[in-house]
Amino acid sequence: MSGASVGRIVEAHSENNNRVGLVEFEGRRRTVYLNLVPEAAVGDCVRFHAGFATELVTPCGPESDSGNTVELPTVESLQAYKLLNEIEPQHLRKLLPLALDRQFEAGQIIFHSAEKSRFLHLIVSGEVILEEDTGPKVVPVYSLHAGEAMGWSALTSDAVTHFQARANTQVSTVAFPGAEIRAACDLDPVLGYALMKRLLELVTNRLDATRTKLAQSP
Repeated sequence: MSGASVGRIVEAHSENNNRVGLVEFEGRRRTVYLNLVPEAAVGDCVRFHAGFATELVTPCGPESDSGNTVELPTVESLQAYKLLNEIEPQHLRKLLPLALDRQFEAGQIIFHSAEKSRFLHLIVSGEVILEEDTGPKVVPVYSLHAGEAMGWSALTSDAVTHFQARANTQVSTVAFPGAEIRAACDLDPVLGYALMKRLLELVTNRLDATRTKLAQSP
């Protein structure tokens, strides 16, 4: 796997029991989890991939990012997400190599409704609005934030998306290709059962929240 970058931490704070940092690199900034490098502080440089800082880097510069093996997110970092936080570590390890880093600008459509669901996204930072876009106007339905999942229908082979997902701010996600997750679950039925159980809980909670919102609408 490729795609690791090196950047300098310019801000750091706690969010939902996770340590989060704003990293500056190549003239850009992005948010990453700092759970794996608890000793990192503002001013330090870190190597990061798929939304996770994986190690401290000294010295900090472009030369630090060449000729090194890219490190994957760890079990502990994936367990920060609500969808995965109760899955046993030995099963989570089978998902680590599938992680992809995805970035979306504010206003960008991440996926439309009724299209084939290709990726399960775990939100690292930012806000995503799920919208109903099949009527005469687009209606906001649900707001998602760091630690939450979207695109869960990618876990079934022929499913399509139920809502449109729009980045309300700049958004970073860890994305898992649906086909590769399904293949991993086929090879390990225990992993598949655990993931589907958590998925059912997520869907039920999402439906309950949507029902409450509709009941409160004028």
